[in-house]
Amino acid sequence: MVDALRVSLLVTTDLPPDTDLKEFGRLLVDSVLTLQRGEVTYPALLRGGVFWLDRPLPPSDDGLPRAAAEELRFAALLGHLSAAHPPGSAKETVADACRAITAAVAARYGDLGSPPAVMAIRGEDVRERTPRSAIAVGSETAEPLPETKPLPETESPPEAVPSLGAPA
Repeated sequence: MVDALRVSLLVTTDLPPDTDLKEFGRLLVDSVLTLQRGEVTYPALLRGGVFWLDRPLPPSDDGLPRAAAEELRFAALLGHLSAAHPPGSAKETVADACRAITAAVAARYGDLGSPPAVMAIRGEDVRERTPRSAIAVGSETAEPLPETKPLPETESPPEAVPSLGAPA
């Protein structure tokens, strides 16, 4: 067990086309403020950038708007999850974040067909792949957690944690 850790994250999900990305980012940030493993809760902090991964669909060939299900758009957050005194490994902390994010997205947007994907990635990927157009979230009022230590560069991020409800 470590006192604190930092894991680079990728969160992706489908969203309704009229979703406000800043609101979506705040939802993700707020959903992980207190993570839970069994009966133990612990504080966490998510900072990053949210952005669309796709463009809106053009109208159908007959000029009519596409059905709502066809218009879902793919959004992402690239960032860093810091957790103080997590009760388990980095992989377990990502799983705790996945449960919290999945519950928050489902509560806010309903059933979108599949739960969000939440996975650990390399820190370089956050720096290199976050587009300039990304909206920064999580740094407006956040205070840093004490003793946060990034994973050593020689250590690989934990394997992707399957989303809730996905077959293992």
